[in-house]
Amino acid sequence: MLTNLSRWPTPYTLSNLDFYRDYHGRQLYYRWEGKVWWRPTPSSTLEQIFRIVGMNATKVFLCRDDQGNEYGHRINRELGLYCHPETCDVLYRWQPFPEQEPVPVVPIANRIVQGDVKPRILTVPAGEPYTKNELKIPLTYPHPLAGDAKYRDYCPAETFDGVEYFTTYTRRPEVAATAVPPPNWARDCPWLPWMGLGCGHPARLRFETMIERVDRFEDLNPRLTDVIRQRVPIYEHTPDQTDEPNVTSTTYFKHHFKDYLAGEAFPIETRA
Repeated sequence: MLTNLSRWPTPYTLSNLDFYRDYHGRQLYYRWEGKVWWRPTPSSTLEQIFRIVGMNATKVFLCRDDQGNEYGHRINRELGLYCHPETCDVLYRWQPFPEQEPVPVVPIANRIVQGDVKPRILTVPAGEPYTKNELKIPLTYPHPLAGDAKYRDYCPAETFDGVEYFTTYTRRPEVAATAVPPPNWARDCPWLPWMGLGCGHPARLRFETMIERVDRFEDLNPRLTDVIRQRVPIYEHTPDQTDEPNVTSTTYFKHHFKDYLAGEAFPIETRA
């Protein structure tokens, strides 16, 4: 990172809500792509099993509470497709081990993910064009599939034990976006329910992706835009408001469990 106290002699501060103010109600798109590795046993080496191509259709809103205090609200539609590690073709079936039958691949298909954001001041130190922000989120909670016998082969353990990582960068307004590293998202977690490895299987996954905000829906990965327009066109646009509950990969799997058992191709067609 370049340092230049003569050019940037003082810290630069801004509010995280400035973004919500500038883009209030606008349709935004985020493109994220990367790799997924797994470690089938604790003694195994990491092995890449997928590429992943994803998107978020997002709207942000600057809001005020009953006391007049500002906060941000964000609504997302999120889709991530698991792809062949070499060709990047979208995968609809995957065979975890030679002795097992191929299983349907269930993508990340979160119809709604929304939440509020509290105000926070961000600071770029004196002499620096930008600063790095790292967030580590431990994920430890009762596994949503635990306790129901019909999900036994699709639940790794009673407790979900993972970690999520977000890395973003705050830059001065005169610094070009191209001069700043792209944000990224990573996750360490147990195997996914659709893999059907059986209760207690020790396999672990590692996701690593880079994120880019793009101007138009057409600037997303064409594999995604094709799937969205053919099977789930509602993912192209984000509502201005909704009372739908948030969706996770696990709740999506539970909702479409019968489709999964029937061997249907995912994402399941959704047009409303």
